[in-house]
Amino acid sequence: MDIGRWRSRLPVTRPSDGELVGWTLSENYDEYSVDAVNPVGHLVATGLHVLDAAEVLVTAGLSSLSVPCWAFAPIPISRETDLRSPEPSWQWRRMVLVQLDDTRVWIRPGYPSWEERRVELPIVIPADDVLVTDPPDGHE
Repeated sequence: MDIGRWRSRLPVTRPSDGELVGWTLSENYDEYSVDAVNPVGHLVATGLHVLDAAEVLVTAGLSSLSVPCWAFAPIPISRETDLRSPEPSWQWRRMVLVQLDDTRVWIRPGYPSWEERRVELPIVIPADDVLVTDPPDGHE
């Protein structure tokens, strides 16, 4: 997570019910050009006018959460696992987003071992430093 970039974020909510659908993030563009990211922090569109970015997020911000994501994690994951403090023995694992609120996303392993079949981990958002949408080399 690039904290400097995240300080520039502006929330985008769905007009019909006020639900958070993503954020606009300023980069080194002109004052009206931003990136659109979903509530977890994954890029949905880049280099758009702020109004166009908001429209993209209203249309696709929440549905973009269905894209597979990966995290560097142990086997098995426990409720005490801190994914922001990785260990050398961990590996890239596919994760599933199971719940989202204004401050956290809950994830579980996409292919859980027997011990982790009921484990869900909350991660403070933005979580783009923990969850990635492009699988690392050799993982698909």
